[in-house]
Amino acid sequence: MGFRDIQAFNLALLAKQAWRLIHNTHSLVYRVYKPRYFPNCSFMDVELGNNPSYVWRSLLAARNIICEGSKWKVGDGRTIGVSTHNWLSHEAVFLGEQQQGLMVKDLIDGHKKQWDRERIFDLFAHRTRKEILEIPLQ
Repeated sequence: MGFRDIQAFNLALLAKQAWRLIHNTHSLVYRVYKPRYFPNCSFMDVELGNNPSYVWRSLLAARNIICEGSKWKVGDGRTIGVSTHNWLSHEAVFLGEQQQGLMVKDLIDGHKKQWDRERIFDLFAHRTRKEILEIPLQ
């Protein structure tokens, strides 16, 4: 067949299956795996857990590849953790001490539906501020 890197090819096929788990919640595979491996969260938030099958371990490896190449769409920011989710192109750089539990919604002026510029300028270094303020709010 001429595949140069069979492992990379395998990971690409697994990533396709992981993508289906993310987007096709009515599939048989989703309905089988959901109660066993991620009953209380989404596929994107689940951790490996105890005694995982080889297939499940492989799907999570593929999910990590999907995570590396994706970013959150901000919307209202209620479900996005500033330090815990991949919503910026780089890790957020704080001016002072990092605030635990800070959510993106905390950086949005709820009444005006726009970024709270003052709070962003108080919390983040220049590069992070610039990137945040360039993100459109939905």
